[in-house]
Amino acid sequence: MNLDFLLDFLREAPQNIMKIGRTKKIRRRIRRDKTGKIVVQRNRIRSGVKGYAATGKGGSVKRIPATARVKKARLLKRSWKTTRRAKLRRSQLKRKLSMRRRASLGLR
Repeated sequence: MNLDFLLDFLREAPQNIMKIGRTKKIRRRIRRDKTGKIVVQRNRIRSGVKGYAATGKGGSVKRIPATARVKKARLLKRSWKTTRRAKLRRSQLKRKLSMRRRASLGLR
């Protein structure tokens, strides 16, 4: 796929995030794959309600149980002590570059 064609397509496309019921459909996102190559993700379904998770392409949302939320919070608290704080600065730098790239594509 030609990069100029892709850029023109993204610029002319309508609104990026569409709210459909209790879910959000994100029409395009710029990500990196496992090899580090920049790819454009299309039509990702996300939950539009806080505390709920989207369950695939069907558009239904499912409540996240309290036990799962507490367990995740404990694991995150433990990991912040050691690894996550060290990696935060690096991810912030990558996010800054990604946002600059998105702006040049006309996504934000």
